Amino acid sequence: MYHHPATALEAEAQSICAVDEHTAFDGVGTVAQQPHFCPVRRRDLLAAVNTAAKDLGLRPASVVVIDALLSCLPCKDPKTGTDSPITPLTLLTVYAANATLCFRAKGITDRQLRRHLETLEDVGLITRKDSANGKRFPIQRSGKVIGAFGIDLSPLLARSAEIIHLAQRRRDDAAELRGLRSCIQSLRITCLDLDVDTEATNFLDSIRNILRRATTTVIEARAIISKLKGIIAATCAVTSPVQTSNETEIYIPVKASCVAQKHNAEPHETSATDGQNDRHKEPTKSYTKKITPQSLTNLWHRLTHIRNFYPDMPRSDHHALQIVYEFGKMLRIDPDILASGIASKGWQVALEAQNEIAARVATIADPTSYFGRLLRTGNRLSQTFIPDVRSYA
Repeated sequence: MYHHPATALEAEAQSICAVDEHTAFDGVGTVAQQPHFCPVRRRDLLAAVNTAAKDLGLRPASVVVIDALLSCLPCKDPKTGTDSPITPLTLLTVYAANATLCFRAKGITDRQLRRHLETLEDVGLITRKDSANGKRFPIQRSGKVIGAFGIDLSPLLARSAEIIHLAQRRRDDAAELRGLRSCIQSLRITCLDLDVDTEATNFLDSIRNILRRATTTVIEARAIISKLKGIIAATCAVTSPVQTSNETEIYIPVKASCVAQKHNAEPHETSATDGQNDRHKEPTKSYTKKITPQSLTNLWHRLTHIRNFYPDMPRSDHHALQIVYEFGKMLRIDPDILASGIASKGWQVALEAQNEIAARVATIADPTSYFGRLLRTGNRLSQTFIPDVRSYA
């Protein structure tokens, strides 16, 4: 029998039989209509959504619904059973029934599911591809799913890179906030040992409530640290400028009042061993190399990562040591190792080593060991901080 090739319209067929699947099913979700995005694993995407949920306007229960929707995507390799990344060629329209979604969303009710789907649609993470009767079902051709009516996750995947970047920022802020909280606690304990006024005492009492809040931000923590430093400086250190030969002012802290308060001793009192010639151990010699104002300026210019937290150059050795110990806590360096390094190499070398660790903090598993190795081997620290005499001649 001879078959003449012709289209359905040439054969005077009904128009509904002649159009392709895109126009025959208006509003169906297909791969051709999906946006382009970088491949991402659904576990990574869900973790990012969970971390940035507050920024996206989501509650924990809505994140669970997103988990249920992502679990319905055809990403599992049939041979190995492992999850493959979601790509633009993955059909992103979920056509699972409400009963299935409720079961995968930790057993929430149908009413709760509908409410969370409305929330996800309001924040722009899903769209609905509704059929004429509101049912969800796939469109197949030759035994393969080519489209579906249901819940389209294209808006979520289109923003996947943005959400992952936002989540990484939130993780970085959380890590920084942990270090700032430790620094605040240390400074608060120091302030409690000082003789401060009533206003400062009330502020020190309020710090505990501020640190307990889950909404405390990095900016608030930095402001608290700045105020605590101001209290310590106003109460415990009287600084006086000393004029040098190159007309640069160096501030020398005077802590006599703090020492007197700490020991609670009158000037005329003498100890029980006064007048005796007792032999004492000679203290370990510490690093006492002086640094000129010009070399300090050059040093601070090189510490690009530390300057992000401490933009102002230290006014004195005491101020510089305070920065070393505070930044060491943020980097999780053992205080004993840090003190030993300062005594042997000086706070300038310790700051240079901390700057190196801060530049590679994401790849360093043990900052304490890395700090000790930098001081022992001198790696990246071969340039000494002694200024070149010829440059000042």
